[in-house]
Amino acid sequence: MSTTSIARRYARALFELDQEGVTISKDLAAAAAVAAVPEVQATLVQPQIPAATKAAIVDKVCGGLSKELNRLLLMLCERGKTELLPEIESIFADMHRQASREVEAEVVAATSLDSATQKKIAAALTKSVGCKVSIKASKDKNIMGGLVLRIGDRQLDYSLRSRLEGLKRAMVS
Repeated sequence: MSTTSIARRYARALFELDQEGVTISKDLAAAAAVAAVPEVQATLVQPQIPAATKAAIVDKVCGGLSKELNRLLLMLCERGKTELLPEIESIFADMHRQASREVEAEVVAATSLDSATQKKIAAALTKSVGCKVSIKASKDKNIMGGLVLRIGDRQLDYSLRSRLEGLKRAMVS
């Protein structure tokens, strides 16, 4: 069984708990962030360290986790699956966004985008897509100018680099 399908099972169980009113998102994000740190990962995969100690380490670093997440963490430690925690969190977050009819758009620009510009882009995309859009902005000097938008499996390239390359191809042929 692939790790993605295993992570999906755990994420689905957590999502069902979340739908029942148990708040999990913040604790799960914190635990996943801690488990993604290379030094912590190295500790969590050590077979000579007891599972309860591993779970206690993550709990302490996170500043105290909910009892539901502590149980999940202990179970993952016992089964040697702690490396799945970041993937579980990612799948859980996707499920949460889908349930709230929210999508995340990745916006890549040549310069850093201020919050007002991000809000304008989010509003325009929300109107275009038909559901709430949250923006994850990043910077890439190689696009020279303009934007590259990624929403799900779609990519809209409004960058100066791609326009120049298109012009170059048109002139060559």
